[in-house]
Amino acid sequence: MKPVSLIFLIIAVILTIVGLLMCSVASLQAKRQGVDLFDTKIVNGQSESEYDFSEDVIGKIQIEVSDCDVNIICGADKNKVIMNNFSSAGYICEVENRALVIEDTVNLFDITDIIENGKIRFKGFRYYLRDRKITTGSKSLDVYISDKFDIKIIDVTVNNGDVNIAGYENNTDYTVKISKGKLTASDIVTGSEVTATIEKGSANLFHVAAKTVNVTVDDGNISAVLSAKEITADAKNGSVVIESEKDLSDYNFVLRAPDSTITLESLVKAGNYIANDAQLTSFIHANAGKGTVTVKTYVAPLSPIENETDAETADTAETSSDITSAVTAAE
Repeated sequence: MKPVSLIFLIIAVILTIVGLLMCSVASLQAKRQGVDLFDTKIVNGQSESEYDFSEDVIGKIQIEVSDCDVNIICGADKNKVIMNNFSSAGYICEVENRALVIEDTVNLFDITDIIENGKIRFKGFRYYLRDRKITTGSKSLDVYISDKFDIKIIDVTVNNGDVNIAGYENNTDYTVKISKGKLTASDIVTGSEVTATIEKGSANLFHVAAKTVNVTVDDGNISAVLSAKEITADAKNGSVVIESEKDLSDYNFVLRAPDSTITLESLVKAGNYIANDAQLTSFIHANAGKGTVTVKTYVAPLSPIENETDAETADTAETSSDITSAVTAAE
């Protein structure tokens, strides 16, 4: 090793040791004075960080994370983000150009990640020391959105994890991409599009009303209770179940199950089923590459009270029948 290189190596080691000592001293002083050096809390080996964006004006939410479950809860009282078990110095959570951006792809050794648009994202070496205390729990991200916010776009990309969206009534575009995991979307009402692409996993939609719904699962199943002008459900290596909250007589159909059967209400066919009425403008496209296609009208389950009433009616009828039989026998 050249003398100059050796000198720089020694200086680097000295600076690292000095930095560790300064972090330790600062941490002790902050603890004595009741000052928190970090924006994360660690309890029982799990960390939690909160970001409040109530005062920001945003029209888009853009999330790109890996090995993380994502929960989007619309209709909340407060606009906030809660990050669990994220590496303190390895994520971005900020508002830029009216968009809430959340990413966990920051690389300490990539200068373009640390400095972007003139802003330094690196929080400090002390956070790497802090992260050593995170010992349990998987990563999760919770985004709470107030009904007062007019979100035009919700765009979520997850490499490995589940995505849960509890939507609200607004003209929002929903776009979800999952490499491996499950999508659960419920109570969404939008005059725009709901699009989901999943490589391996499943898609489950409950009470989704949109202009168009387009769901593709390469390896897995699709189950949906929905209403839309145009529905496309493509399970390349699985089955499709669509329960329509809209009258099925309003739709044209292109249904394919090359290796199995298609059920459309009471109609059962093998292979393909196509029905095209030029007067109808709504479409259902469903493909099950290795499974079945089922399309039927959604029937809401009975409430507990209705179930009890039905049971009482059945019991009354049975009792009446027993009495009648007994009287007949006596006669």
